[in-house]
Order: sequence, then structure tokens, then C-alpha cells
Amino acid sequence: MVAGVSVTGGCDMHVRTARPSDAAAMGALVVRAWQATYRGLMPDDYLDGLTVDDRADLWTRVLTGDLDPPRAVFVAEDDDGRVVGFVAVGGEMDVAEATRGEVYALNVDPDRWGRGVGLALLAAGCGYLHGFGFATAVLWVHPDNARACRFFRASGWRADGAERRVDALGVDVPVVRYHHSLIVDPA
Repeated sequence: MVAGVSVTGGCDMHVRTARPSDAAAMGALVVRAWQATYRGLMPDDYLDGLTVDDRADLWTRVLTGDLDPPRAVFVAEDDDGRVVGFVAVGGEMDVAEATRGEVYALNVDPDRWGRGVGLALLAAGCGYLHGFGFATAVLWVHPDNARACRFFRASGWRADGAERRVDALGVDVPVVRYHHSLIVDPA
């Protein structure tokens, strides 16, 4: 799946399927995004200890491993070919048989926040899930991640009241579930 998208500021950005060669850029992006997003929500020593190599290794394993459908990872790259965001999607995790899609991860370079990168990635991921036959999707987000919660609500996602604690790359954090219909209203 490849789609060209114009984003705020007049620059081009393209969404495409992630390749193993993107893992290093994705790892660097996760570190920057998490350090900017989760300061005050996760321990500073944990955030300061995140390493690009560890995150790149994780994404290398994901991208060279078993990504059987319905799982997929898409990256957004700018007009210079730099990875500026990514989304990972697939069948709902932690259920015996997935009847809904799930957005596992959505990360955007902090320098690109507010420029449409997240919207383009979310659209690509949700389009993939819909094309795979899912009518709805879920995602989990830290309840105090105000920027993400606003973004998802503005994108039509709604909190459904489900809460839990998860291990997020080694730290126990609270999360709330959002859901979204993947059925396009023809009206």
C-alpha cells in the first residue's frame, strides 16, 4: 500500500509498508516521541535510559519476523525519504479470536506533530484493517496522554470505559481503550 498525502506546510509525505531497513529510523523515532510524550507520565530515569539500539532491535525483529496478515506496519516518510512516523496494526491482541482490528502503536516525530502525519498513518492503518474485513478497531492509550487523547477523539475514536494496566516497554502504566468504526458512512 502506498499513498501520497499532502500535509500542512506544503510538503509531501508518503505512507508505505515498512521495511526492515526502516527499523533504525523507527527506533530513533520511538525514543524521541516517548521522551517528549511521556515526561511526567513515566519515570524520568526510564525515559532517559531508552536507547535507539534497543528500539531498533525490537523493530528489526518485528519487521523480519512473522507479520502474517492481518498484521502490518506502515511508515510515513517525508519528501527527503526520512521516516517521520509509523503505525502498527493487526487483529485485536489478548483475545482468543480477533473480531476487531487494533492499532498497536502510532508514533510520530515530535517535530512533525500537528502536520497531518498521524492522521495519514491512522488512515492507512485503519484502511488496511477495514480491507482485511474488520468493522471496528480498538487502541489503548495512557489516560493522561492529553495530546493523544485529543487526537484520537478528533479522529472519531471514543473511549469505551475499559481500563487496565500494561507493561509498556518495561514500565507498568495505566491505559484506557478507545474504539472506532471502520465502516465508511456513504452519506
